[in-house]
Amino acid sequence: MFFVVTDPKRSLVLSLFLLPDQVICSWCDGDWSRFAILDRLPLVVATATILVIAYLAGRLVLESIRADKQLAQLELSVFAVGVGLNIISLYTLLVGLAGGLQLRSAFFVPAAATTAASLWRARDWRKSIKIDLKGDSLRQSSVWMCIPFVIAIAAGSVLPPWHFDTREYHAQVPKEWYQQGEVDFMPHNVYGNMPLGAEMHAIVGSNLMYGEQNWWWGALIGKAVIGCYAPLTALALFAFGRRFLSQTAGAISAFIFISTPWIAHVSTSGLIDGASAFYLFAAFYSMMIWYEQLRLRQSSSADLFLPGFLAGSAVACKYPAVLFVVFPGCIAAACLPFGKLHIRPVVTFTLAVALACGLWFGKNLVLAENPTYPLLYKLFGGKTRTVEKDVQWTTAHGPPHDPHGRSFTWNFLRSSAELLLWRSEFASPLLVPLAMVGLLTRRHRTALVASIVLVAFNILVWWFLTHRIDRFLVPILPLVAVIAGIGATSFCDIRWRRVVTAALCFGFAFNLLFVVSPLPGDNRFLTSYEFLRRDEPTDGPFSAERTHRVHKYLNTHVQPGFAVMAVGEAQVFDLNMPVYYNTCFDDCVFEAMMKGRTADERIKMLRSKRISHVFVFWYELDRYRSPGNYGYSDYVTPELVQNEFVDQGILREVPLGLDTGNSQLFEVNGWRTWDGE
Repeated sequence: MFFVVTDPKRSLVLSLFLLPDQVICSWCDGDWSRFAILDRLPLVVATATILVIAYLAGRLVLESIRADKQLAQLELSVFAVGVGLNIISLYTLLVGLAGGLQLRSAFFVPAAATTAASLWRARDWRKSIKIDLKGDSLRQSSVWMCIPFVIAIAAGSVLPPWHFDTREYHAQVPKEWYQQGEVDFMPHNVYGNMPLGAEMHAIVGSNLMYGEQNWWWGALIGKAVIGCYAPLTALALFAFGRRFLSQTAGAISAFIFISTPWIAHVSTSGLIDGASAFYLFAAFYSMMIWYEQLRLRQSSSADLFLPGFLAGSAVACKYPAVLFVVFPGCIAAACLPFGKLHIRPVVTFTLAVALACGLWFGKNLVLAENPTYPLLYKLFGGKTRTVEKDVQWTTAHGPPHDPHGRSFTWNFLRSSAELLLWRSEFASPLLVPLAMVGLLTRRHRTALVASIVLVAFNILVWWFLTHRIDRFLVPILPLVAVIAGIGATSFCDIRWRRVVTAALCFGFAFNLLFVVSPLPGDNRFLTSYEFLRRDEPTDGPFSAERTHRVHKYLNTHVQPGFAVMAVGEAQVFDLNMPVYYNTCFDDCVFEAMMKGRTADERIKMLRSKRISHVFVFWYELDRYRSPGNYGYSDYVTPELVQNEFVDQGILREVPLGLDTGNSQLFEVNGWRTWDGE
């Protein structure tokens, strides 16, 4: 069933076993003359620098709150990096609010101070991370099988952004903030006013690089840091197994997680679901440690600071973590201490959450006039928000409905169940079957029950309150991997061990071929950045043009000092010049500038903004306006552009051989005469 009635990509993976040479060739974009590997070195060094500083900063914080006393060395390292990455993110936000994002000393000085303080403490930090691989052969195999997936994720994470969401806001918003030197309200990109904790490292990366294109290199560094959350989560799973399960169960959980194609997809495409997964699991993990110490009468409310800060770090990445992570954390903090309600643990947990993410809410309160912008419009309002926009947003992000307006029907429930069990695009053949076995076991009851409860809660919230996209359940994959790891080690019978070994080997081969092929996204792991930046397709079977032809034309033809306007197009990250654009949830910039004006006034407006070209992406406009989609202003139409702009001599179409039903590029008549202004 997994291969027959599911996504056709899986059947294609089986055929790729017969074409290994073609898959390897696709790593160089089908042309070995494009091979390069050393040009990744500066990005690897910069990414490693951020991770080391994050570890040092997190280690100092954990030591200051005495959280390090009850942690093993591997646990301490994992938690330190996670805490440190959010500290760097919050610091970058603070610098941005002060208008110093291009002030390199604002980043180098605290990094040097952190390093100096760590060197002073190094005498007590001499223990190194030691992962015991001796003994159980199944454990050894599971750990070593993780390495190819880590390499694939690392190689894919330093590729240029190609995913829609990444080019629209995960990479675009840090780019805009860095270029303007400050964090400010974005009236044209609603996503830029939400928490972006995982994306802020791109700004740090931009300050580590030099040249006119340092924002582009910084974005790749930030994308690489986002990719690092996946192996960090795998380490956390291994450490969790050593403490609460067994080393073998931990190793298998780590392998099942890191090998799941969903993890490679989100980690290499620049999506932050992997970061959310890490912080959800890290908060759960540290809460389990607190509960363990509590049962031994060796813990206090102060020990909830670490779980609270990690839960708040999840919120700093994405609003839904308030429900998915913080709410169950508060319930656990209140109810777990010996079955009675306690207020002090909840207060400690909540204060730590506020420290980890409160600055994002404060920023929105001041800049957007709504701490939860663009959410809770009826309660807080917010800049540029209207009743119509709020309805548009809530409809787009709420549960889907049938033609009768019903969202909670048996058909929807069956469809969601199929999606969760086998139909998800990047599902693993290992995860669900072994997790189902784990549900039947009686081993490791505390960890198993806690994982099941949190997974069930997240699925219920996902189904009742969200638009039920399977990617939004990626954050619970570490917990499902724990259940699967328990299932894989449920029986000691030699026959069961052989079955598990065979399943892991099959999963290794299938998932590895999947993640290194072009199916999850861009797999040009060994292609030179020179060619990646130009995005020139070859004649190979897997070759594709990932950057719109108009974008490449604009980057080579728009002169310095000029800007472009994009209508219907929000994936503007690759454009080198200033861009006037908007998402479908914001005011249409073309409409705001042009509607109700005369021809002379329109030319004057374009001239005042130095807009030399206008790109209209009809395909995207039609998609947004299609029934059941997000919606878009109906002002811009082909007839309007032709009759009121082209025929009146304001715009002239640039002949690029594009399908006019897909997109059109126009230049403003007379823009070359503005050079002397």
